[in-house]
Amino acid sequence: ENFVDQLKEKIECPVCLEIPQTVPVPVCPNGHLVCNECKDDACPTCRVGMGDAKSLLAVTVIENIDHRCKFVDCEGFFPFDKIEEHAKDCCHRTVSCPQSKCNVKVGLSKLLDHLNDADCSFFPARNEKVSDVKTLRFNMTERQRNKKNLSSYLFTFALEDTSFCIIYEKCDGLYHFYSVMLASEEVCAKYKIYLVVHERDASSDEFEVSFKFCGKPCSIDVDKEEFHGLQIDEKGMKQILSKSWSKSGSRNKFSVSFSIGKIPTLLTTM
Repeated sequence: ENFVDQLKEKIECPVCLEIPQTVPVPVCPNGHLVCNECKDDACPTCRVGMGDAKSLLAVTVIENIDHRCKFVDCEGFFPFDKIEEHAKDCCHRTVSCPQSKCNVKVGLSKLLDHLNDADCSFFPARNEKVSDVKTLRFNMTERQRNKKNLSSYLFTFALEDTSFCIIYEKCDGLYHFYSVMLASEEVCAKYKIYLVVHERDASSDEFEVSFKFCGKPCSIDVDKEEFHGLQIDEKGMKQILSKSWSKSGSRNKFSVSFSIGKIPTLLTTM
């Protein structure tokens, strides 16, 4: 074990003080190593030009030792050929807050805390379990109705051993509704969400005006610009709001109903 520790010390990057997890490993003419992320024109140890040399010995060591996960809150160690696979699904991996106006990056295991502490969630992020159709009710002010852009309204729910968000926002006059699961793309591919935007206080057999989306939820691992779901233009939303007004006297009000489940489990159809 002492010999292995000595080898680890010798291949540690002098800049970030981490053991490289990618190969090949750059080496200067004097034998000093540096990781690929920290490599510059000059060696950080002796300042000579780095050149394009690689250390075969460092690669041999790296490929035969266990590596600690790169994410701060994870204490797991993994073989070289497993560390990248683990990082993609690590519960502490770094993700972006799904709220459109928030630029914070945080460990996935702390995302729900962030949503609460930073007021990024419309209601406190919770672990309310969803097993059937769930309906969210929205009331817009006249000022909000006339704005071209509205910040995200974000709601969180629990499903089996993961959580997901329902997000509503308005961008350039288009109303966007989508779901984001706090899981990898591989996990998201196993689920399907059925989402309907409709007039206020109507059951599924009473919808007169509705817009629907059926597909897999977005993964928290993708860029926010790639979030997708249901889009409704001003004309379509006006139809929903007008129907709410004529049926119940509710001005600028609408509802979002959704169900989510694993494929091939059939979702409750609305």
